[in-house]
Amino acid sequence: MESTPSPTPPPPTVASRTSVRAGLLLAVGVLATAGCGSTPATGAGGGAPGPARSIGDAPLPVVTSAPAVTPPPASPTPAASTGSTPGPVRAVPLPGSAPTATPAPPPVCSPEGVALTVGEAEAAMGLRVMPVRLTNCGTRPYSLNGHPAVRVLDAERAPLAVTVKRGSAGIATLADFDAAPKPLTLQPHEYAEFQVVWRNTVTAGDKASDNGRYLEVAPLPGRPRLTVPADLDLGTTGRLGVAPWSAPAR
Repeated sequence: MESTPSPTPPPPTVASRTSVRAGLLLAVGVLATAGCGSTPATGAGGGAPGPARSIGDAPLPVVTSAPAVTPPPASPTPAASTGSTPGPVRAVPLPGSAPTATPAPPPVCSPEGVALTVGEAEAAMGLRVMPVRLTNCGTRPYSLNGHPAVRVLDAERAPLAVTVKRGSAGIATLADFDAAPKPLTLQPHEYAEFQVVWRNTVTAGDKASDNGRYLEVAPLPGRPRLTVPADLDLGTTGRLGVAPWSAPAR
């Protein structure tokens, strides 16, 4: 028995091809709609979602956060002012150091051509011995002989009630004070000296101590007097001894 060949299906028509194309376009539209759904996409690292954009837009710029800036440490609050102005700075001597002596003013040459200067007093057991020097600062020889005439003045240059005697005046046994005077002649720039002696003993409790600040000296009685600064702590003894002029060894 012969088999009957199956009939050949007819070729697809134009209408069927159009239906298939429409179905494909519909599927593509559904997929595009699903890709642009309402669920927002999260940013990289779980951050906040970026703004929605449509297909075909240009890539959005990537925004990176700026690094945190650490503020500089706060400056310490200045201490509250007490309102006082700092005083002048002064030098404090070290313990055991001697105070610096005030330099004496330079000697003044008198109209007679002589100048007086006072040396440092030597002290021992309340006894004071002070040298006084006379320098010929003129242009002619200057003669001396005997003892100078001396007065002790206070800070206002008023005379103190001090008894001045030639020699040691019973204050102490001092050979130089009681030696016989000799005549001297000083050439220009040469000098001679005399000394004064006293004690700073306080023997009267109801009497103020005498403190001399100047010596008034007449190189010889009758000659013009010269005044020179000198510190004499005479206590209450009220006595001063004067040695004769002498020429120190040169």
